[in-house]
Amino acid sequence: MNKFLKLVALLFISNIAFSQDKNCDYEVNESKNDTTYTIITKERVVDEMIFGNTTSALTFKLFSVNGQFGLFFQYLQKSKDLITPSCIDKDTKMYLDLSSGKQVKLINSQDIEVCNEILYDEVNKNNIRILDGYFYFTPENFDLLKTEKVYLIKITASTGDINFVIKPQLESEIFKTKTTPDTYFMDTIKCFGF
Repeated sequence: MNKFLKLVALLFISNIAFSQDKNCDYEVNESKNDTTYTIITKERVVDEMIFGNTTSALTFKLFSVNGQFGLFFQYLQKSKDLITPSCIDKDTKMYLDLSSGKQVKLINSQDIEVCNEILYDEVNKNNIRILDGYFYFTPENFDLLKTEKVYLIKITASTGDINFVIKPQLESEIFKTKTTPDTYFMDTIKCFGF
């Protein structure tokens, strides 16, 4: 009986020590072969705006491919009015402004220009634009993302800057979720073992 209790206690402690954090939901976590290992977190909304006829949302996914760590973003805009196009190119940067006043810089991984083409939803009579891209983290101040909140995200694009003021809590009307966008990186980076 004593051995049984020790075994149950050991299994319980092991389960607590090695259980996945709730923020470590993976879309992909696999090894394709002996040379490629890919991890992608599930999409999380970090900004949302609904104003009049216009709705926009910014979502993130962190990824690691063979140790190369980056961020996939998608910026969705929907409006009955005309939406100004946005483009990113090889010179586009993303800046994460931290609570300490420091910045973390990300660089665009693509060498080509990508623009958010306009789509039209005939049913709801909406113009839709979707801009997405892959960015790699630079080493400057990267470690600060593990301990500091992000309060502003700035994308310096060829068609102009796009700024997102990040909230401590977000109840998304579009995705029907509750998130804490300002701690997104603090919560999610640890899923990659950093």
